Amino acid sequence: MDVGPLIAAGQDCEILDAGPGRVVRRSRDGRDLEREAAVMRHARRHGFPAPEVFDAEGPAILMERVDGPNLLAELVRAPEDAPRRVRVLAALLRDLAGVRAPGWLQAAPGCPGNRLLHRDLHPANVILTADGPRVVDWADAARGAAGADVACTWLLLATVPAGPLLGEHRAAALAAFLEDADAAAARPYLRIMADRRRADRNTTDAEKAGIAAFLAEHAPS
Repeated sequence: MDVGPLIAAGQDCEILDAGPGRVVRRSRDGRDLEREAAVMRHARRHGFPAPEVFDAEGPAILMERVDGPNLLAELVRAPEDAPRRVRVLAALLRDLAGVRAPGWLQAAPGCPGNRLLHRDLHPANVILTADGPRVVDWADAARGAAGADVACTWLLLATVPAGPLLGEHRAAALAAFLEDADAAAARPYLRIMADRRRADRNTTDAEKAGIAAFLAEHAPS
């Protein structure tokens, strides 16, 4: 695929310009992204707002360019508006719960079910475009119970150090999220999602301590 200048880079992938309205998402270690592209196509085909995929080959996906700030940037910019903004996450999770996963997609361990799971639906992966939100980074997608995805997002909102993200508005933001999300369906999967987070090499000791405190209060024993 022909690519232009680098637009953005993350820990695992980089985004490069590929002409008007298009970008290439390319893995930095050569990891094959064709499964991720197929998941995005499946989600979009079933009405969920994933970016359009034009082509995929090995470590590269040619896809729609989605312009706009991500939800994380908006939370940092105006944390007092967090309760309204996090409802976007709850709405996206409700919509995704309506999408059946393709049979070829791997199952999420300990989360039996047939729904399409993103498993990383957090504010940085929601782009706020002029046409509505788009959900990016489907590398962790799996098949399972919809409540597991809610558990993953709830856990992240509650345990990532607040700092400039939510600060004193965290409690109100969490209350707003839980008003709209299915907390009852999420509770059985909190420990499973917490173990997954703690096993991630990017999770800090402070986050691990926060996760332990969160589980003591919210997860079934």
